[in-house]
Amino acid sequence: MEGNKRENPPGPHLKKAGGDAGHGLCRRYRRAAGGSGFTLMELILATSLSALVIGILSVCFSFAMRVWEVTQNQKPDHTFLLVDLLKRQLAECDPTPIKFSDNKSHPLFSAQPNSIAFVTAHSVKAISQGVPVVARYTYDPNSKMLSYSELLLDPYHPALIEKFLAGGTFGRKETAIPSYGVYFPEFELAYAGGDAKQFTQAWEKANEFPAEILLMWRANDSTVHAQVCMVNSPIPVEVQQSQPSPPASGLGNMAQ
Repeated sequence: MEGNKRENPPGPHLKKAGGDAGHGLCRRYRRAAGGSGFTLMELILATSLSALVIGILSVCFSFAMRVWEVTQNQKPDHTFLLVDLLKRQLAECDPTPIKFSDNKSHPLFSAQPNSIAFVTAHSVKAISQGVPVVARYTYDPNSKMLSYSELLLDPYHPALIEKFLAGGTFGRKETAIPSYGVYFPEFELAYAGGDAKQFTQAWEKANEFPAEILLMWRANDSTVHAQVCMVNSPIPVEVQQSQPSPPASGLGNMAQ
């Protein structure tokens, strides 16, 4: 009897539970396989966008590198800075007479083709705190350097001023005069009075300032620049045909 005994089929509750578990597993598998994946079109679009962004970034980076290399290879042109300082100081000339060692009183203004010295209220370092300074510009055609130096004005010691104008050096450290030089391929000055029809290369009138000063220089870009500065006037003007003629020199011929 035992050999002929069959196992009882599973109960309805087991059959229902097993069937529901199998169908739920299939549904979860289908969701995992098809719901969270990417289609081929989406992959192609994402790859194309990534390549486009990388290409734009590479072009921007290469352009920035080229600009940086050009900027590093260029030397700054300080000629315009020093000329601008000269124009500012000429706009604030001090005409106060100074009594020199020869007992002659006259305003300080020494003007030559390659040098100029005068009293101004505009200090390059602003260390004078409103006290005028003696500004001196000297151009050396051999080294092609325009040197600038200034001395605090002391009208009670004219010997120091005369020594400074002559280019002399002061032995003591506390009276040492620093000089700043800028490379100018060419530099020249010319002067004209109120009714003059032509600029001259020197100004010989001790008791009178020139009405106009012509600045001519060649910058590092090989361009010749020319401007006329009105003494004690803050606005320079470009050289025009109505202005007095420049002197007959190399830069003067180019400025005409």
